[in-house]
Amino acid sequence: MKSGFIINRLICKGNDLEEVYIDFDPNAHVIVGLSNRGKSYIFQCIKYMLGSQEKPKRITESEGYQYCFLEITLFNGESKTLCRSLDGGDAQLYECKYSEIVSFSESPITLRVGKKATKTVGLLNDYLLDVVNLKNKKVRRNLSGNTDKFSFSFMRHLTLIDETSIIKESSPILTEQRGEETKEKSIIRFLTTGKDDSGIISRPKKEVILNRRGRIELIEQLIDDYTSELDSYSYSSQDNKELNEQIDKIESSINELNNKLYQQYDRVKEYELAIDGHFKDLKENESRLVIIDELLSRSKLLSQHYENDIDRLESIYETNILFSELQLVNCPACRKVLDTSEHLECDAEDISRINTASVIEIEKINNLITELDVTQSNLELERYELLVKIKNNRDGYLEKQEQVSQYTSCDIKDNIDKLDVFKNKLNNLKQISHIFEKIDSLIYQKSNYKKEIDPLNGNYDFDDLTTANMTELCETIKVLLNDWNYSDVDSVSFSELECDLVINGENRQLAGKGYRALSYSAFIIGLMQFCIKNNRGHSGIVLLDSPLCTLRSKYVINTNNIDKKDIIMDSTKEKFYSAISQYKGLGQIIILENDAPAEPSSLELGFTEFTEDKNLGRYGFYPVS
Repeated sequence: MKSGFIINRLICKGNDLEEVYIDFDPNAHVIVGLSNRGKSYIFQCIKYMLGSQEKPKRITESEGYQYCFLEITLFNGESKTLCRSLDGGDAQLYECKYSEIVSFSESPITLRVGKKATKTVGLLNDYLLDVVNLKNKKVRRNLSGNTDKFSFSFMRHLTLIDETSIIKESSPILTEQRGEETKEKSIIRFLTTGKDDSGIISRPKKEVILNRRGRIELIEQLIDDYTSELDSYSYSSQDNKELNEQIDKIESSINELNNKLYQQYDRVKEYELAIDGHFKDLKENESRLVIIDELLSRSKLLSQHYENDIDRLESIYETNILFSELQLVNCPACRKVLDTSEHLECDAEDISRINTASVIEIEKINNLITELDVTQSNLELERYELLVKIKNNRDGYLEKQEQVSQYTSCDIKDNIDKLDVFKNKLNNLKQISHIFEKIDSLIYQKSNYKKEIDPLNGNYDFDDLTTANMTELCETIKVLLNDWNYSDVDSVSFSELECDLVINGENRQLAGKGYRALSYSAFIIGLMQFCIKNNRGHSGIVLLDSPLCTLRSKYVINTNNIDKKDIIMDSTKEKFYSAISQYKGLGQIIILENDAPAEPSSLELGFTEFTEDKNLGRYGFYPVS
């Protein structure tokens, strides 16, 4: 089984009261006992725990019991426990066995019942649909094609059959609720074919049609407005493909121009780097020229000083020569008489030393002048070279600037102008394309609205439940009926008119109560086995209340008031119990009955008997004092 679950245990709990529970066999379990011992209460509790808003009826024995728990095992082996208050309300989901709840560290998950989901709280219905692999499915509910999202409750009348419904004369497929027949047929068709009605487009309501017609009129006016706007662009072609080709060509041209401009800007950068180099060299050379001019100016002053010094020294030298040839009375230096013994500070040799020193100093100065002349010559040469370099720098600077200016004003400007033209044209074409897109979108909306008004152009012939759909299921039901010794069943088919089984050529509803109950059971169990074998979504459980007890032969006195067609023989009962005990891996069958199999211990099924005897076995579902 690839989806669904089985029921492990049903528990009712109250404060300071003994827990009551019943453990179920995973394949088949029979609970027997006379009326009013708790069988119907078990049915109500299971139905309640699987999402029904109808609370179990309060019976005397249930006073003080507040909570109901249902432990289940999913198809993948995981154990879960559902909990609901017997007074109603939402469910709590524990992701563990019932016995592990006490030590379970995580908080239970709240699942809403009979309400809408919120951002933080989900639905019990959605959880169960996930488990049985039926979430996000849809079934058609009327002849107009309107659909309902599949709910777990849609399966309730096909899995949980009470003692009243099991003998009804009407179809087991239909609940006889007003307006539900189409949906209930769609449910069976979905289960037997595996195809739901998600793809159906339904016929809209009258107010929707009026709304859509108003929108169509508005769309047509918008289309006219956009068509008039197209005329203002003087665009002759109505071919959107041709327009897109033009846009592609212009975009290609724009990309080419952009690439050229990038290359031209790179060349301008090269020119600018060259201009910067010339400018830098120019400023460096001009700075050096200023320094050279300053050095030459200073060297000229220094040369003048040297010449003045030489003149002074030569004057001293000539004066000393002249002075040595004169006959003087007094010393020119100290004003004393030269020939007296009192003239001690000066000596005639001093003049000779002065002359010698002057000659030596003049030689030094001449050497310095020679060196200065060399320096001045070098500076003058460097100055000349600098002037040449400065002129070349200035000429190169002006030349590159002229080249950049011409390149920018001509080539780059031409390409920029072309680019602007292309961009303007591209913008216009894109505007036209945008208008085309709006018109196409409006036409598409108009088409959808027309389809919504009449999606199938008046043809609403939806897939329906047919005899062909039911053929394989009918074969499964035939096998079950023969297993149970229903009678010699040669054929089982489906009547589209009655929406019911035809057994050996006779409508099921014409059979007696007992055999209607048995054939109803075969349909319910057969549907479960069919779904499991074919990987269709199904809960994996069926619960049948009193499929055999109606007019059982051992309780019937042969009178004219009883039709023999109503009577189920003991042999059929025993065959039924024996057969269901052998169905392994095809779902869980739970039977609530008045009469037990002759030897339940010899059968491979779970068995619980309510004895209604305080001193023998289990009295009922609830204990009695």
